[in-house]
Amino acid sequence: MEQALTSRRASLFGPLPTRGIWTALDLTRGQFLTILALSVILFLFIGGPLWTHARASHFWRINLSYAIIPLAVAAAFYRNGRARLVPIMVASVGIALVKLVLTALLLVFIGVAQS
Repeated sequence: MEQALTSRRASLFGPLPTRGIWTALDLTRGQFLTILALSVILFLFIGGPLWTHARASHFWRINLSYAIIPLAVAAAFYRNGRARLVPIMVASVGIALVKLVLTALLLVFIGVAQS
């Protein structure tokens, strides 16, 4: 049973290494990628799809998509049995920085595509 679950996880995350930034942040690969994906998806869809509102104000989109990060990180650390304030803050900042780069690239790409 455990081997089947490990095999399914390996196929889900494809060619990603088992160690990475998530290891330094004391999260599993799945936790890191899930929190990052959730935050980016919120950014893309809060207030309607981003590509239909590319030149509008992004105040709520930005704030809500970042606000979910520390809550999700705290839940992940609690699930792992290591809920401490400083590691939660460090992991939240790490994920927020990766999200910042991803969303900036998405905005540039959407802006260029709409030009």
